[in-house]
Amino acid sequence: MKLQNGILILMGCSMLLMVHATGNKHHQQQQQQNQEIWEQDLSDTFKIEGSDQGIQKVNLKCGANSMNVMLETEKPFTGVMYTRGSFYKQTPPCFMKPTQQQGSRSLEMNFELDQCQTLKEGELYTNIVVIQNDPELITPGDSAFSLECDFRQPRSLDVEASMQTRDRVATGSKITLTSPDPAAPTEHLHNSVFSPSDTVEYIPKFSKPNETIRLGSVEQVELHERDEL
Repeated sequence: MKLQNGILILMGCSMLLMVHATGNKHHQQQQQQNQEIWEQDLSDTFKIEGSDQGIQKVNLKCGANSMNVMLETEKPFTGVMYTRGSFYKQTPPCFMKPTQQQGSRSLEMNFELDQCQTLKEGELYTNIVVIQNDPELITPGDSAFSLECDFRQPRSLDVEASMQTRDRVATGSKITLTSPDPAAPTEHLHNSVFSPSDTVEYIPKFSKPNETIRLGSVEQVELHERDEL
């Protein structure tokens, strides 16, 4: 009788261990599924696209050895503007913020072509400027613009002749809206404005999704803006 009771107790313990192991396995599987769902939802929720909301205009002036960026906003801007890769140092000329605590509607950045992580490919210089509304974090609604200054061989003899009599002048300038998130994919075409001169302006109300606007001159943009008013 004692032996039978012992056997029954062992069988009961084995069954409890099996149930416990099955429960643990089911719990681990459930945790893994929840983790996968959470990661998937998180990636979708925090996918930050480039936005030009609240921006009145962005102006790029390509100097002989520098880039000058002028930002104008619809409301006082209290965030920061910096070239990608320069946020943590937070030192000019690669990082700028309004001098007034209540913000400003205009902000200017000027840096040399060998500064601020500017990339050089032959005579084509590119950089990305991030416009971040929160001084500490990138959030939805922030902006980033890819800037290009093109000093490659001019296509017309008139431009070439004029370049012989003065300093190097850009034969093309371009501003493209992109994502402020450095981890975001860059293969998608965003709104873009190109000018065959050393100056170009990006004005949100004239931009069209996934299209490059080609301008004859900055004056044409200003003329369109006056007509719109």
